[in-house]
Amino acid sequence: MAEELDNIGESFEEKVSNFEHFVEEKKKPLLIGGGVVLVLAVALVYVFAMWLPNRNAEAQKAMYMAQFAFEKDSFALALNGRAVGTTPFAGFAELSSKYSFTKAANLSNYYAGVCCLNLKKYDEAVSYFNKFSTKEPIIGALALNLTGDALSEQGKMDEAIGYYEKAAKFSENEQFTPFYLMKAGNALEKQKKYADAKGYYEQIKQKYPKSDEGRDIEKYIARASAAE
Repeated sequence: MAEELDNIGESFEEKVSNFEHFVEEKKKPLLIGGGVVLVLAVALVYVFAMWLPNRNAEAQKAMYMAQFAFEKDSFALALNGRAVGTTPFAGFAELSSKYSFTKAANLSNYYAGVCCLNLKKYDEAVSYFNKFSTKEPIIGALALNLTGDALSEQGKMDEAIGYYEKAAKFSENEQFTPFYLMKAGNALEKQKKYADAKGYYEQIKQKYPKSDEGRDIEKYIARASAAE
């Protein structure tokens, strides 16, 4: 027993010695690694607590003229801005890339998408809408719906219907959801997929009978049924 205890003691001392040797050998890399982690932590705090908020405030200020042009339905001007004249300003396309990672740049993607849709630049509209993200129920569903419109204008009906479906599911409500379901149904009818179209119309009848779409939905169900 005594011999076993001596062996255990020797083994423990050997392990302690090996650990001390390891720490001594790795001291410099460990200190450097710790310094790197500290620097990264400080950098992240600076980025999220100071740099991004300041950047976002600057971007929001820069958006004013583009938003003004947008509200006047001057979509080309709102999208591209004005480089010359007494009041040059950046358009949403420039703001989207110049102030990336800010809330203002994200919102600029939505505005730019709407501008491109009105200017019949459908591929660009889809690209901007896909870069836009939000959890806000109304604007989020609207962006998906408008993406569907841009795809529909290009004859990409299957993709368009997918976006109308996403818009309807994004935030279910009495005012907008039946509208998006109706658009999906209408698009399916254009593809002569009458049974699928009727399925959407029946959803409106069952879930949203008091909506604007629900009040007239019987005639759409009848039309799709007759064409099956």
